[in-house]
Amino acid sequence: MTSATPDLTKYTNVQLKSLRINCLRQINESKDSLKITKAEDMLLAIDDELTHRYLPGSIESFLKEFPEGFYDPKYLEQERNFKVETSQLCHELLSQERFAQLISDKAWSAIAADIKTLVNKTNMLQASFERPQLIAAFADADKQTTLMPALYDCLHGEGTPSARLGRFSDVLQDFNLGKWTFATYFLFLNDPQNCMFIKPESIKKALEISQYPAEYDSTPSAALYEQFLGFAAFLKSRLAEHKPRDMIDIQSFIWIMAPTGIHARD
Repeated sequence: MTSATPDLTKYTNVQLKSLRINCLRQINESKDSLKITKAEDMLLAIDDELTHRYLPGSIESFLKEFPEGFYDPKYLEQERNFKVETSQLCHELLSQERFAQLISDKAWSAIAADIKTLVNKTNMLQASFERPQLIAAFADADKQTTLMPALYDCLHGEGTPSARLGRFSDVLQDFNLGKWTFATYFLFLNDPQNCMFIKPESIKKALEISQYPAEYDSTPSAALYEQFLGFAAFLKSRLAEHKPRDMIDIQSFIWIMAPTGIHARD
């Protein structure tokens, strides 16, 4: 690859494919050997970039970053341990028995404090906007009597995780909180064996990279969450030789393969 090759990571897939066609055309039609050489170099670079944008390349990049995969000390420190710790804390603070008792006692401020603790425990919700919005909603006396029983039902109610998410997201919509991050955060922490945290831009990129046939909509729903859980199961099967333990590992892999913005421990 020559020094004149641009930074292809900034190109969209559509742009890369268009550029690829131009390179092939130049290779086939040009009589200038220097232009042909440059086009061939560019073609190799494009194909390499496209390969790394699809699932095999993502797995390769993941293992290059974390040679021991999901058991690599660096991976555990950066991506897994704090999520496991927060999940364990969620099991303590929002256990079925304790949560039900707090609701029965109308101990709204205690629940709000637990929610704040869990929200601030990870970097999974955006710090300057999402965290304050969610904390404020659960601290609002006008919303608490509706939001808190709805969250209890989402975590401990009847039906599948997708069905429970659907009911919870309907309530969130009423309070202008209808976002995938809000709808799935506590569900994921409460049941990381079966439930996935959904970050919109990341899941969209991951679906594209994996070429997985699932639609996307910004409004959370039971039907779409079921598709996302199917996608997570697909990834888990493709990563089977690396022994992912649960959805914490799958969510972390999705984030690493399709990051969006700064993922700092802020």
